[in-house]
Amino acid sequence: MSPTHVFSSRYGRWLTIAAAVAAVVAVVAVATHDGLGAGLRLAAPAALVVLVVWAMYWRPRVEVSDGLVEVRNVWRTVLLPWPTFRGSTLKLSLVLHTTDGDVPVWAAPRSSSAARRLRRTRDDDAVDKPPAKDGTVHRQGTAEALVEEIERRQGALTAARFLPATAEGVRVQRRTHTRTVAGVVVLAVATAAVLLLG
Repeated sequence: MSPTHVFSSRYGRWLTIAAAVAAVVAVVAVATHDGLGAGLRLAAPAALVVLVVWAMYWRPRVEVSDGLVEVRNVWRTVLLPWPTFRGSTLKLSLVLHTTDGDVPVWAAPRSSSAARRLRRTRDDDAVDKPPAKDGTVHRQGTAEALVEEIERRQGALTAARFLPATAEGVRVQRRTHTRTVAGVVVLAVATAAVLLLG
């Protein structure tokens, strides 16, 4: 049994932290300069920006395990059991093909040529990184590394005869991130009210 490989973006985490720090600094600065009321009016737009940045850049990730591929995008998570997986296409972005339709992958953008050269020298995507305490291996979220791991894992599971010949009775599951959507809607309404009412 192979460890679970988790692909996410370090850049996205730093971007989210920077957005949160900038939002707090802006709210505190406005509250200090223009009063507590002005700071509170800025809180909803600032929180909206941080929530959207978090949803787009921190939260997305892909987990590749022996049981399935879990794709967590901005607004929904898709669970792809191995029998449903039919291949991938890597053009401007990565798309996984399944028996239940295509699944775009937000967490693993195609890397630039400069990033590929840098990765060759730093070897950030090494498969032999030691697993974390929970048994997972955390890797850079590039589309090329993800496709390589998916193909390696599918090949190993097929060779071990762990995969059924057909996907009969096995479905891709999709779950919408309802709390994230609700948070964005509430903060967007609050932001609109602040902008319209002053």
